[in-house]
Amino acid sequence: MPQKQPLTTILFAYGFRPFFLVASFWSVFIMTVWILLLNGYWSLPTFLTPVLWHAHELLFGFVAASAAGFLLTASPNWSKKPALKGTPLQWLLFCWVAGRVAIVSAPWWPAWLVAALDLLFLLALIVSTGTTLWYSGNKMHRIFPLLLTLFLVGNGLMHGEATGLLENTARTGLYLGVDAIVFFLVMVGGHIMPMFTRNALAQTENLPPFKIIPILEIAGLVTMVGVVLADVFLLGQPLAAPFLVLAGIVQAVRFSQWHSLKTVSIPLLWVLHLGYACLVLGLVGRGIAQLNGLISPSAALHILTVGAMGLFTLGIMSRVSLAHTGRALQASPQLTLAYALIASAAVVRVFGVGLWPMEMLSLAALLWIVGFGLFLMEFFLFWIRPRVDGQPG
Repeated sequence: MPQKQPLTTILFAYGFRPFFLVASFWSVFIMTVWILLLNGYWSLPTFLTPVLWHAHELLFGFVAASAAGFLLTASPNWSKKPALKGTPLQWLLFCWVAGRVAIVSAPWWPAWLVAALDLLFLLALIVSTGTTLWYSGNKMHRIFPLLLTLFLVGNGLMHGEATGLLENTARTGLYLGVDAIVFFLVMVGGHIMPMFTRNALAQTENLPPFKIIPILEIAGLVTMVGVVLADVFLLGQPLAAPFLVLAGIVQAVRFSQWHSLKTVSIPLLWVLHLGYACLVLGLVGRGIAQLNGLISPSAALHILTVGAMGLFTLGIMSRVSLAHTGRALQASPQLTLAYALIASAAVVRVFGVGLWPMEMLSLAALLWIVGFGLFLMEFFLFWIRPRVDGQPG
């Protein structure tokens, strides 16, 4: 009879286990607090404004944890090097938790200490994954440490204004953080979505091989760099619009090669394709918002954050968790409902807030809470139990 493993051994056997768990929990917690703040039931004890706190923690708390779980799981496969596990992984998680505690209890600590604790996690993640990714054998993987560094800079700019060391940098830092994750999704999407789609449809569709078009991939990289530079130097100005719209068009052309309409019966696929469609719409929407009033900057931003990041993150965490716990790559009805709820949250946040602001903000947050709550309930036991096939990890 096999010896029973301690919980800590199982939980810290692979990066996706602890980081997907805390990411899911934190997303539910943050949105719950957000509803309380919106409706006047709680006053937030932090040096950030409620809106900035909400944005910061979803981006540098929730998304950062989910990105860490993905990279810590993918990088060993890409590089054929051992995965971070055990005590080093526990310390990395501790850095993330310390940052979240510091932000929540910020008024009782020096601002520099809050910033240092919060930034420590991203620094540790860059160190933990940077060398492995840099020498993975595929030069394209080198972009991920660079994007994590950009993400770190964005967080630093938010703290710079909060601590008084810098002036008017929090908004720029927020958008740089968003840009880093959008760029991250562009790279991950191009790496995995054609492969996942072809593998899933191989038995029912006679699809030709997905072709990588070098000029299109280069255009995607160049235009995303343009978006980053526009948000550094032209944030909110009409001159930034062409950079955003062009980046969206390039990604739309790229996305059109991936047979999205053939995935509608496969939830594990359509959630990724719908998330990527939101990425395209969000980039174009941000450009339009900076030219005229057809769409508000906030609505365009939330196409990227709730739509693209919410759906893509949920889809990737689902797929990685199923595959790396030895389970079939098939979404349960509960998981499919979770996808639909996050998609609905994006629609309500983008289109409903202009009609009934407070009510629709609360409804969008509630849909998010229920969606990620269902996801957390679906996978919690998977993360804390050994693989069902008896394999390590």
